[in-house]
Amino acid sequence: MKHLAYTWSMLKTYVRSLAVLLFAIGLWGFWGGAIPNVVQLDLFQSLVYVVFGAVGLKLGFSQTANKTLARYATASGIMGLVFLGFGLTFPNFFDIFHLEIPEHVFHALIGILGCVVGDYAGRKTT
Repeated sequence: MKHLAYTWSMLKTYVRSLAVLLFAIGLWGFWGGAIPNVVQLDLFQSLVYVVFGAVGLKLGFSQTANKTLARYATASGIMGLVFLGFGLTFPNFFDIFHLEIPEHVFHALIGILGCVVGDYAGRKTT
């Protein structure tokens, strides 16, 4: 039982950390827009980050069911993998967003880590 409590505290820490990171990057994209010679954050991308970050903040800092946190982690992982796929296939998708190599690495990390954490924690609920 102690192992299960440790898993859920780690899951909650992951959700909180990811939510703060995504929300901050999303807000930076609205006001800063770019880090010169590194990344260019666009309106669509910033909007997705702010929405996922806000949902994660709500879930991570409230009394949320653990299975819901695991689903959020998995959904954020899928979002990261979708952005990675779009970035590798269409780096300048109809001028809606522009994805550079540092963003590919970020999306790959979020995608893989989110799916692994969500799957691992989701298995512990059954």
